[in-house]
Amino acid sequence: MTLINAIGALQYDLHCHSKASDGILTPSQVVQRAVNNQVDVLAITDHDTINGLNEAHQYIQANCLPIKLINGVEISTLWKNTEIHIVGLNIDINNPQLNSLLASQAQCRIDRALQISHKLKKVSIDHAYENALIYAQGDIVSRAHFARFLVDKGYVKDIKRAFKKYLGKSGYAYVSPKWTTIEGAIKIIHQANGQAVLAHPSRYDFTVTKMQTLINYFKENGGDGMEVSQSRQTLEDLKLLAHFANKFGLFASQGSDFHDLNNYLDLGKTQPLPSNVKPIWHNWS
Repeated sequence: MTLINAIGALQYDLHCHSKASDGILTPSQVVQRAVNNQVDVLAITDHDTINGLNEAHQYIQANCLPIKLINGVEISTLWKNTEIHIVGLNIDINNPQLNSLLASQAQCRIDRALQISHKLKKVSIDHAYENALIYAQGDIVSRAHFARFLVDKGYVKDIKRAFKKYLGKSGYAYVSPKWTTIEGAIKIIHQANGQAVLAHPSRYDFTVTKMQTLINYFKENGGDGMEVSQSRQTLEDLKLLAHFANKFGLFASQGSDFHDLNNYLDLGKTQPLPSNVKPIWHNWS
């Protein structure tokens, strides 16, 4: 399998997170780390929010940094009772339909966080929501913030155990989300003049058959691309996802899904895309 990142080619990272959602770095720090890692084109794609993008753009401009920032977002959706993430790239952050959807998603996050906190209180873990808010620093509260609280207070050893024991589907404090649909997310991303990308398709713990069903459903509802090079994958994963991108006529994207250095790949460190796929950025100016 031939890879396409030739000498002199631009380095893309089109999926990462800042403190605006559940990352550990501010948007400015994310940008600076990307520059330090020689990323040329970056998309900050926080969960259901675009609140970090203005800071990131201002930081680049103020410091004359050699990086292009793509406006992005990662929208949470539900499909067959599974949470599926759709990345929007090159979105118009002033689009009213997009902002309306993100406001609705934010309220869903608040409602879910309060229910999680209530369940944790039943097992004598008090003030979980208030503590998660501290970790979120006033922005969107996610399960990752609850997980950091649980680890730091000694309830569990690490993030993985926090999800297994409390926050994941089999966990005591799990609460089913009430996100938008895949087709709804794609529609809104297109209304905001963006491209819709299926995030990390091989990380949903699906069989190969079910993963193909998901990719086909995404394509049939107007999806534009899928992540082929992603965090935590083998070379065989890369080959399989490249095959599916071609099979279903989707552009290929790549992204580290960077949140922090302990649990995720660093910015700009994904494997190059195979040469037989068409990159999502093929016609970007």
